[in-house]
Amino acid sequence: MRKLKVLIGGAESVFCGVRKAALELTGCEVIHAPDGKQACAAVLAANVDLCIFDWDLPKMNGLAACCWIRSVELTAQPHIVLLTEKMHPEQIEAAYRAGANDFIAKPLTLEDLRSLVLRFAHKVSQQEMACRHLTHLDPLELYRRDLNTVKAFPRL
Repeated sequence: MRKLKVLIGGAESVFCGVRKAALELTGCEVIHAPDGKQACAAVLAANVDLCIFDWDLPKMNGLAACCWIRSVELTAQPHIVLLTEKMHPEQIEAAYRAGANDFIAKPLTLEDLRSLVLRFAHKVSQQEMACRHLTHLDPLELYRRDLNTVKAFPRL
């Protein structure tokens, strides 16, 4: 499996440093952005797989950064997790409307972080295996599967 690129967006330098070190121990390549604008620039430049943003990022909050990332055409959209101290239903709804894939309340323990990354890595691994399997199929078999998919979902 390839090495995952994880972007951590947060201004808390000590805690971000601990998160960065923990992720590097799990085999990830980690990029740190201290504010939302730098996080967005890093997403454009680095082909990031997973973004973990604090809601309260300086210069551009995590919610705005999430909206911006979802509005930009990228080769592959990253999985975005927003962290917040407040877990209000309105915030959770706003996070998902902005395009977040996950929403986690702080404090985020290192075990929570490790679990999050391992779940995501497993998902990526499964997707890559499925893609490799499909690329090895005969073109006629791929066509047959496409036809079966169309039959399974008829037009309304």
